[in-house]
This record gives sequence, structure tokens and C-alpha cells, in this order.
Amino acid sequence: MKYLKRRYKLLIGFIISGIILITIFLITKDRKVYYLSLGDSLAQGQTPYNTIEQSYGDYIADYLKDKEVLEFYTKKFSKSGYRSIDLLNDLNKNKQIKVDGKKITLKNALIKADLVTVSIGANDLFYKLNVGNEFDLNEFDDIYTYVDETILDVDKLLYELRKSCKEQIMVFGFYNPFTNFSSSLSSMVEPIIIYANTKMQTLVKKYDMTYVDIHDSFLANDNYLPSTLEIHPTKAGYQAMAKSAIKLIDEKMLAK
Repeated sequence: MKYLKRRYKLLIGFIISGIILITIFLITKDRKVYYLSLGDSLAQGQTPYNTIEQSYGDYIADYLKDKEVLEFYTKKFSKSGYRSIDLLNDLNKNKQIKVDGKKITLKNALIKADLVTVSIGANDLFYKLNVGNEFDLNEFDDIYTYVDETILDVDKLLYELRKSCKEQIMVFGFYNPFTNFSSSLSSMVEPIIIYANTKMQTLVKKYDMTYVDIHDSFLANDNYLPSTLEIHPTKAGYQAMAKSAIKLIDEKMLAK
């Protein structure tokens, strides 16, 4: 009888230990972050020198890795030159990539994702402004109507992203790319950037996403952009973008 009681106690002990271990595993696993960086050349990490290097997403991933909470990260769904309609097309076609020899589809990655960062819409705006050539805003009947049309395209994209991903989606706003190149050009474009950011903020709130404001920090720091007619940030600029997102990640995800 004593032998049976001893075995019974041991069995109960093993069961309790197993439950504790499983609970710890599930809690630890749940804290891991599956991270996707989506969008245009900013998400890909294009430099002012037309090379692809560290993007804001890479710096965010490094931060999460240092915190020992990174489960997975990729920016392979991003592409230089992408507009919102291009990313939406990838989503509708369920684009497939390979990471470490394994095939991953965009929709499946979005379903798994705990964190998605998106930088999109800038190519739409700067294409219209004809960056790289001389332009005059007076040529446009209503540049603000064009911004509205651009935001409508972003709206369609964010709607589809939210359908696939129910977790944290962070959307970057726009910065003025001319602050370190030409004060007159910067002043000319500034009202348009502010207008576009206001529209983007409203849209992001509509889909219960998080807006990442980078406008003021770029305006205040000359070293975030080159002194040439080039819209892509320097290394310091990408790090600043990451820092703005990381602050929100700490508040909305890691602090929980």
C-alpha cells in the first residue's frame, strides 16, 4: 500500500512538473516576435548611393534579437520602387519567397506575424513630383487631390493587410527629403508632406494600426539625409527610423 502511495505521489509530481514546464514554454514562446518588414526601398534599405544595406527593419530586428525575443525576421517581401498597388498585388497573388531554403508565402507570413512594419506611398508622391528633374508645383491643378488619390490606394492595401494580420502593424509616415539639399525646395514641398502625413495618420487609426512619426526628427537632423537630390536616408536616417519604431514597440508590445 505504501509502495502504491509512493508511486501515486511520484506520478502527481511528474504531472505537476510537466504542467509547469509546458506553461513556461507557452509563455516564453508567446513572447517571441515574428517580424515582417514590408514596403518600398526604405524597407529594403536602399542608400543614397544606390546600394542595398541596413534598413530600419534590420535595426529593429537587431534590437529584438538583443532582447532575445526575435523568432523570425525578413524584409524579402520589400522592393525598391514599390508603390502601394505593387504590394497589394503581391498580397493578392500571395507572393512566395525563400528564406533559408524554405518557401514562405506573404499571406501565411502575415497570419504568423506578431509585428509588421510598412513604409509605402512615398514613391507615389515623389513620382508625381518628378523628383530628379526640375518641377514646379504650379503645374498641378491640385496636388492635394493627387495626395488623396495616393492615400486611397494605401487604404486598399492596409485593409487587406489587416484582414490577414490581426497583430501589431506599424506604418511609417513621410519625411521631407529635401531638408538637407535645398531650403527653397524643402519649403515648397513641406505643406504637401504635412498634408499627406495627416491623411496617413487618419487612415492608420481607421485600421487600428500604429503610426510611426518620423517627420520632425528628419526635419531637425541634417545628417539623416544626403546633401544631394536624393530621397533615401543615410545610415543615421535609417537608425532614426528604427528608433522611432522601437519606442512604440517597447510601449505597445514588450512592456506587456
